[in-house]
Amino acid sequence: MPLTYEQTGNLYIPDFSDPATFTEEVPRAAFAEIQRRPGLHWVPTTVANKNGGYWAVTRFADIVAVEKDPATFSSTGGPSFPYTNLSPDHPSVDMIMCTDPPRHNYLRRAAAKGFGPRIVANFEPWVREVVTQAIDAVEGRSEFDYVEEFARTIPAYVIATVLGAPREDRAYLVELLTDFFDAAQHFEGLEEGEGTADRVIPLLGQLTEYAAKMQQVKLVNPGDDMFTELSRCVERGEINQAEYLQWMFVMIAAGFETTHTTIGQSMRMYLEDPEIAALTDKAVEEGEAGRAVDEFLRVISPVYQMARTATRDLTFAGEQIRENDVMVLYYTAANRDPAVFSDPDRFDPWRPEKEMLAFGTGVHRCIGAHLAKLELTILWEELRARNVRLKLAGEPRRGWSNYINLLTELPVRRV
Repeated sequence: MPLTYEQTGNLYIPDFSDPATFTEEVPRAAFAEIQRRPGLHWVPTTVANKNGGYWAVTRFADIVAVEKDPATFSSTGGPSFPYTNLSPDHPSVDMIMCTDPPRHNYLRRAAAKGFGPRIVANFEPWVREVVTQAIDAVEGRSEFDYVEEFARTIPAYVIATVLGAPREDRAYLVELLTDFFDAAQHFEGLEEGEGTADRVIPLLGQLTEYAAKMQQVKLVNPGDDMFTELSRCVERGEINQAEYLQWMFVMIAAGFETTHTTIGQSMRMYLEDPEIAALTDKAVEEGEAGRAVDEFLRVISPVYQMARTATRDLTFAGEQIRENDVMVLYYTAANRDPAVFSDPDRFDPWRPEKEMLAFGTGVHRCIGAHLAKLELTILWEELRARNVRLKLAGEPRRGWSNYINLLTELPVRRV
């Protein structure tokens, strides 16, 4: 267990701001303990805030209440820790994740029509083709890294297709995103109150430069894709150029990372726990792979947290919240809140509770949720249909992050 700052009985409460806390495992017992306590949990840190720390919000109901009130708990200070305490001139202020209504509403409308359940259902044939190509690529190989061959490849090809980016650009975009998330998780040398948002500006610039290049391509050679649609939105004056560039960054990053993490972590759980494997097999065999996917998303919580910043002094959850206090919303804890989920640590695709927070809630709920679930569902269906049977061939390797439930390597062997 990493260095801790509090001990309760025999239980250490770790520093949730430190990525080292999450390198070996998610600190489930510590989250459960602070959920049992009244009020919120204060995390003292000089990183990415103005008031000497942040509030860890871990209960399902409290997170829903925060996300329903963007006037009080704003996204303009930054969308996640330590990408908070943004300066007013940071390029991310034009990112949809850093906006509140009413500005957020028109930015979301620009792309939302391309991600509704009915539209995403039409993606099924070519998503299935992407998945079967990934399976074909490891045919005849007795051992391989599941993260590399499936978790990185499938969502990268899918999001490239949705965007209208050439497939040959996949590796470039994945490497840029990997470097971006890595840079956002290293705190060395930060000034008091400073977050990591300024460190990623060069990488953000490369991604938006790519988006600008694709914008020009699509204006000449339009397609049925998001680069074309959002480029037309700029032409019609529905969004401005800065908003377009930041929108495309979000589409690239969010479209890849959540699905990437869930693909890797779900297979790890499947291979490590025979009960999870049996329940997943049962769901897929009965044509209910989506139930297993929903439950994997709940228990994995690929994005640990997002953040909001208080716009005024108030009392919330029994605590005195100050203006500019950062509220870090721990979905990874709320998705196992015993006040909402019976036997919350058990994997149960048939559990009666349907609501969970893997994609957030409120105005910022992930626009690509339906597409992510489609990719995951098709993958489990095709693995079963092709009789791909695997076992661990080494130790899984977790990543360095207090934001993403990263799995960087999953060595497997065919059975």
